[in-house]
Amino acid sequence: MSVPQPRTPDAPRTTPDGEHRRVAALLRADRRARLAARDIAMGLKPDMGADGPAARARTVETTCMELAPRTRPQAVRLTRDTCMLDRLFYRANAALTADQHAAGLRFRAIWRRATRGGRLVQRYTPHTGTGGGTMEDTETSVHARRAMDRALSLLTPARARVVCDVCGMDEAPGTRIRTLHMALDTLHDQW
Repeated sequence: MSVPQPRTPDAPRTTPDGEHRRVAALLRADRRARLAARDIAMGLKPDMGADGPAARARTVETTCMELAPRTRPQAVRLTRDTCMLDRLFYRANAALTADQHAAGLRFRAIWRRATRGGRLVQRYTPHTGTGGGTMEDTETSVHARRAMDRALSLLTPARARVVCDVCGMDEAPGTRIRTLHMALDTLHDQW
């Protein structure tokens, strides 16, 4: 094994053939990275990084929404891709149609209302006057459970499982993407 000699400023630039290939590969990788960064900056490709600048650069929308039934709308900040359905819909080769995405988000909202638990600890201060709203929360979750049961009764067991996994529990569909498509199409047709 030979040790490379230090290069003097007036020495000729001769490199072995392997060095040329390595430099060419580095230049190609650099060019691909610059082109990908340009496409991401132009909005042609999504930046799906999990942390760092990609996560901070996510699209954030400010909107007014009703946080509880019959309450005054409040301004909230929403990120565009907050769940697996959004990631499937907003990626470059969208795996979901707009109708499937809407049906999935509707099921997700029902799922979240149905699975929201009440307070498990009793307060020490006595309740006087009007109710604290716990009965209303209970009624909302009961109605949501009924709506979820009606939606799941429209689906086969395999389709119901994939809808619950992807829309409710935010899991990746994996190889069950066609089953998810059929389930969301069925829900969209019935709603």
